[in-house]
Amino acid sequence: MKKFFHEYSYNIVKMFVNQFAISIFGFSLTIATTSAHAGSAGFDLLTFIVSIFAVIFYLFLIYTLAWEIGSKDKISVDVGKKPYSPHLGILLSLVANIPNLLLALLYAIATLAKSSSMTFVVRLIATLLQGMYFGIITSVSLPISGEYVQLNSLWPTFFLLAVPAMLTSWLAYFLGLKNFRFFSFIGSKKPPVDQSKIKK
Repeated sequence: MKKFFHEYSYNIVKMFVNQFAISIFGFSLTIATTSAHAGSAGFDLLTFIVSIFAVIFYLFLIYTLAWEIGSKDKISVDVGKKPYSPHLGILLSLVANIPNLLLALLYAIATLAKSSSMTFVVRLIATLLQGMYFGIITSVSLPISGEYVQLNSLWPTFFLLAVPAMLTSWLAYFLGLKNFRFFSFIGSKKPPVDQSKIKK
């Protein structure tokens, strides 16, 4: 475990920093959309769409980072310096999502304990930390006990928010380890020039 953190701590921190940056970006877009379309019948749909794009951008950043990690590890795996670990990507994302999961756990405890003040504070922090999902979890409601409840009011929601990043990281790392370019323009390099064909 010590070796794991020694090798991947920078990448884990980078994943979390990317999340924080996109969270601010996504939250700002949602607030701007809310302000511009307050009272409009199309408000919820527009907010939802903006949030979807923010999430896609976030997952794209996760994908590129995890793919690069897998691509670099492929070299060490091929020469026998590292074991073949195709599921390492999901572990990297799991560790990077520890703050989110801890907040989700606190929110669940506060909700089940019916502590309104703690519930409000923890939910606010958890929402701000994953602001790219803000438009989705506030626009979508589920019918529960005869009432429609927003997703951000349900404690399981905040556990589920970590799943897309973990699955994306797992897939990207696996494809990087296989040197399979799902997006051909990611990490693409020009083929090496054959020096023997260059005229002197």
